[in-house]
Amino acid sequence: MAIKIKKIEKGDGLTLWEKSYLPEIIRGLGITLSHFATNMKSLVDEFALGKGRDSRTIMTLYYPEEQPVIPPAYRGRPVLVSDKNGVEKCVACGLCEAACPPACIHILGGERDNGDRFPRSYVLDGSRCIFCGLCEEACPKEAIVMSDEWRNLCQYDRTKMIYEKETLLRSEAQVQKRLDFIRSNSFSRDRY
Repeated sequence: MAIKIKKIEKGDGLTLWEKSYLPEIIRGLGITLSHFATNMKSLVDEFALGKGRDSRTIMTLYYPEEQPVIPPAYRGRPVLVSDKNGVEKCVACGLCEAACPPACIHILGGERDNGDRFPRSYVLDGSRCIFCGLCEEACPKEAIVMSDEWRNLCQYDRTKMIYEKETLLRSEAQVQKRLDFIRSNSFSRDRY
């Protein structure tokens, strides 16, 4: 049985015009100019004609004049939640510390006069935190949540990224949006 070999022409024979890359340069400049024209039209509509931000066809956010809208699922810096009396909800059980993959949480527990447990020391090393949210999932009291804080997370000095308990405390009202998201999540703690 004979094998038939079919030779396929690849079309590598470029013309002199194509070899100069001028068609592709002209096409790239055309794309750039069309984007420039779209953006300029959007700016004129927004500022000169006063149509407002809703009529914008470009996705540019004019930061810091315009702040981004942070969705409730965003995982920013972990924070401790305090109740209405200003007392932290944390009972120093150590589950968040055990669940943390980079081991950036360190808790030293204590006991109040009435027998309630509380963290004497709660330290979060922000330079090691990977914002995974496992500490939030492990906490049975909703005492630690991932906040929507995204500003000033980067520092030149790592010692400024070590957060003590007093720095991490937020009231329930400040993190209510995240707490509502956790409670509405389909993987509710009540199922287990």
